[in-house]
Formats: sequence, C-alpha cells, structure tokens
Amino acid sequence: MIVSNKAYFLMWRILLFFLILILVSDIIFSQINGSISDYFVNHTPGIIAAVGILLLASIRINYFSYEDEYEIIHIHSKSLIFGSFKAPAQTRYEFPKRIIYDYEFTKGLLSKKLTISLATQHGVQRIRKFNLTFVPMQKLNYVVNSLENIRQQNVEIEKEQKLELS
Repeated sequence: MIVSNKAYFLMWRILLFFLILILVSDIIFSQINGSISDYFVNHTPGIIAAVGILLLASIRINYFSYEDEYEIIHIHSKSLIFGSFKAPAQTRYEFPKRIIYDYEFTKGLLSKKLTISLATQHGVQRIRKFNLTFVPMQKLNYVVNSLENIRQQNVEIEKEQKLELS
C-alpha cells in the first residue's frame, strides 16, 4: 500500500506559488510609472508574502511517500522549499525489506521523525531521518506497523539462520 501526504503537500505548494507570485507582482507593479505604483510604494504585499515564504521555510514542510509492496521499500521525501534543488538520489530511497535492522519513530510536541537502520555487509548503517510532521497519524500508524512487521520477520529469519549454522 502507498502512504503519502500528497494532498497536504500540494496545498502548501499552491500557497507557496501564490506567495511568490504576490512578491514578484509587488516588485513589478512598484516599477510601473503612473498611479498604480503609488499603491505599492511601501511594498506591503511583498513584505507579507516574503514573511509567509520564510514561515513556510522555517516549519519545514515535507512530502513523504512510503510503499512497502513486494520485496522492496520505496521512500520518497522532499522538502517544500529546498526539495527542487536536490537530486532525485537525495530524495528517493529504495532498499530490500530483508536488510531492515531496526527503526525508530519519535513523536514530539510539534514534530514526528522516522529513522531507519539497515543491516549491510559493513555493519549497521543508519538512513537519514525523515520528517513526518505533516503526515496524518492514521497513515503514520500504517508505516510504523509495516516496519514493525518487517523487523519481526527479519529477526525470525536471523534466528532460523543461526539455528541452522549451529
């Protein structure tokens, strides 16, 4: 099943687009000669839009998508403001379920974070933390339950392999 906060992210992206449009329009209208530039002398709409953009950047809204069908887990995490500047390799993660060693889900007062640890040939490697603040709790419960089931299956497989070796 695919879990994502696409609707929330799209809403925030539209708001960001309108704020940028207001900021650019304020600058353009203030440069036009005539009576229309008198309305934009103080740049009030531009200042309000700039504050809104800074506010959106500070609350760090992220797009998050999780898919656990088949044998590979696909995670896509992208920042609203800075996500367009990152390469797809920095925003998309794919790894087999069998290498999930552990996960940690922390829920703070205003934030939710997910950290996934993978077992590799060189030991346990920790994947970056995913910001899940704007993902609904119902969808987060599915992600946490899915990761817990995968972790339990991997622990059982590891125990069976140790029994076969001894």
